[in-house]
Amino acid sequence: MIIPPSTNRLLVIAPSWIGDSVMASVIYRAARNACPNASITIAGRAILRPLFDGAPWLDQFQSIDTSGLLGPRRAGKELAADSPEAVIVLPGSFRSALTARWTGAPCRVGTARDARRLLLTHALPHPDRSQPVSAVEHYRRIAAACFGENAATDTSLALHVTDHDHAEADRILGQDQRPLLLLVPGANRADKRWPTDRFVDVANALASSHQLRAVIAGSPDETTLTSKIAAGITHDSIDGPTTGMGLGALKAIAARACIAISNDTGPRHIAAAMNTPVVSLFGPTDHRWTTLPSARERCLLGDPFLPEDEVADDQPQRCSIDHIMPTDVLAAARALLDESTSTSA
Repeated sequence: MIIPPSTNRLLVIAPSWIGDSVMASVIYRAARNACPNASITIAGRAILRPLFDGAPWLDQFQSIDTSGLLGPRRAGKELAADSPEAVIVLPGSFRSALTARWTGAPCRVGTARDARRLLLTHALPHPDRSQPVSAVEHYRRIAAACFGENAATDTSLALHVTDHDHAEADRILGQDQRPLLLLVPGANRADKRWPTDRFVDVANALASSHQLRAVIAGSPDETTLTSKIAAGITHDSIDGPTTGMGLGALKAIAARACIAISNDTGPRHIAAAMNTPVVSLFGPTDHRWTTLPSARERCLLGDPFLPEDEVADDQPQRCSIDHIMPTDVLAAARALLDESTSTSA
C-alpha cells in the first residue's frame, strides 16, 4: 500500500480520454473507501467535468490545461495550491508526470513509461499492448498498489446523473415518450467509424420493429456526421450536437435508452456505466483493451477469427470495421432487447 488511510489531501489526475476516465472508476472508488476522511480532488480536461458531477468519490473537480511549453508547470502550480500529499497520475504521458512533479506532492504514483521514472516517487509497471490487458484491469492494478488489494475489488463502471443532467435530457427529448435508441457514430479515427449508411439502416429497422426513437450522440466537431445520419432516418430522430447535448445530458439519455449502438469511443463507456445494453463495433482496435466488466454488451469485431496472439491494431485491412454487416448488428441489438424484456417481465 503506497497511500496510507491517514492521507488528508489526495489528487488524482484523470485520463485524457472520456472512455478511460470512466474505466478508471475502480481508482476513484478505492480512493474514497481507503481514505474516507481525505479531501479528494480529480483534475483533468474541462470537457471531463460533467462525467464527475454528482459522484460521491471526490470533493472537487479542477480543470487543468497542460498544453504549450509551460503547460505542465502552470497546471502543476495551480494544483499545488491545495498542497496535495499524494498524486495518482493516470495519463501515461510525460507531460502529466511533469505536472504532478510541479505540484510538489511528496508522493507521486504512475506507470513507468515515456522516460518519466525520475518524475515519480513510485513508478508502476505499464502493460505491454502486444499482450493486451484490459484498461479496467490496468486501473485496478494501480488502485491495488496505491490502496491495497482489498480496496480494489469493485471494478464496475459507475457514473451519476444529476438533476441538471435530467433537466437537460428533458429539454432535448421534449414530450415524446417513445423508447430510445442511442447511436454513437463518431470516433477519434476514421477507421473506427462504422459507415453512416449502416447506422441509418439499423435505426430505420429498429424504429419499425421496436418503435425506437434514435438519438444520435456526437461532439460539436461531428455535426456533419450526425446530421447526415439524422437526414437518412425516415422516422423522427434527434441530432444530438445540434441540440447542444453535452456529456451531462448524454449520461441521462444513455440511462433512459433501451439500447445503444456504438463505435469504440467514449459514449460507449458512458452507456455501459448506465447499465444500458450496448452493441459495440470494433475495427482495427483490440477489443480486449476495453473489456467492460459487468456490461450488458455484445461486441462485434471486424474479424472475429483473428488469432489471439495477434492484435487488431496491427491488421487494419483484415480487421476493417466495414466487415461488420447491418444484419449482424440488428441480430445483436434484438437479442439484447429481448433479454431486457425477459428480465423486466
